[in-house]
Amino acid sequence: MIYFTRAKIITISAIVFLFSVSNSFKAISQGENPIFPWNVELRAGPSFPTGSLANRVSTGFNVGARLGYSVRERLILRTDLTTELLPGILGFDDSQIWHYSAGVEYLFTDQGQTDWRISAHGGMGASTITFDDISELASTNLSFNYGLKLGRGITDNFDWFVSVMGRSVIFDSQNNSSLDSFTTFPITIGINHRFNLNDKPVTDKFEQPPN
Repeated sequence: MIYFTRAKIITISAIVFLFSVSNSFKAISQGENPIFPWNVELRAGPSFPTGSLANRVSTGFNVGARLGYSVRERLILRTDLTTELLPGILGFDDSQIWHYSAGVEYLFTDQGQTDWRISAHGGMGASTITFDDISELASTNLSFNYGLKLGRGITDNFDWFVSVMGRSVIFDSQNNSSLDSFTTFPITIGINHRFNLNDKPVTDKFEQPPN
């Protein structure tokens, strides 16, 4: 069984976040303006608990949604809402976790050259965990998320994808020391829709200053 200490969680999250930020600056300086800057993502799939949480619950189900804005073709600013439903084991109650986060996503592929879309993302936010009939364990905690996504375009502004994510929660309960920081790993499939709120089409190149 894999256990994630706070130091490991923070280290992994920091590495992914710094990688995303470093590529984000490169994307801002070298990228193109996307034709469809806004995007909405829906996804669902199994979720695998690890750490001390795995002693209380088993593999459950994950449903999530994301709203993103592409500041450049390869850089997306994203906000994310996810819920995980995890059935209890060994007499423990079922658990539900809500994740709220913001972060960045970097695309490794050029949408103008291939239908395949490969991306990495990282972010941070808060997670609220509840257990049926155990109100004293309910709490909201700092959390980090990171993941990889492989997708393929269906049309110019629709694509499907497979995503592997990690959601690390910095949990500390004064009432029950048996539950500490933990990570869940959702594996999902979903669909992403890109769109433009403006009536006027967005140019796909930087505007050049007059000579």
